[in-house]
Amino acid sequence: MAKAKKSIPSVGKPGRSAAKKAVSKITTSKTMIRYLPELCEELETAAAGLLNTSESDFPYKFFSLSQHDTRGDTGVVKLTGLGFLVAIGISEELIDQYKLPVDQLIEERTLDGFFPSIEDIAGFYGTDTNDPKVIAESKRFRKLEALLKKRLHEVKVFRVGQVEIRCYIAGFAKHGNIAGLVTTAIET
Repeated sequence: MAKAKKSIPSVGKPGRSAAKKAVSKITTSKTMIRYLPELCEELETAAAGLLNTSESDFPYKFFSLSQHDTRGDTGVVKLTGLGFLVAIGISEELIDQYKLPVDQLIEERTLDGFFPSIEDIAGFYGTDTNDPKVIAESKRFRKLEALLKKRLHEVKVFRVGQVEIRCYIAGFAKHGNIAGLVTTAIET
């Protein structure tokens, strides 16, 4: 029994668009491979020596999470608390299984006001806001905040945990990965 031949419309050279897509994907992947180490170096250099002060002092370290689908009901890519929990490996099924409200697992804040003000820094060192060390550190925090806003889109702070709280300053990097800085705050 002979099979019927399907007619395939001719649209230029066969396989051309698939080849273009593959090359485009490889180029994007290579660019992303270079981009994340550059971003890591830039953020860690800007944060070097700065500490998140709480009941203990912790440095800021770079992190990156693979791309994942963060589209909400509207189809718009958004960085949400639930989406961030899923990105760090806490599944929606686990949250549902333990009937945990998302707001008990993660707290979402804006970046504005996260880093210490010049008054906070002066209080930490037990001096005033005219101290050159305080001024220099305050300028470094402001530059770090500006760099995060420049290099990442939709930057937010996600606080995960209680007592020993992991603070993720997170946003979308150039190629869609979630990236930023992470530190710890101790709050008893």
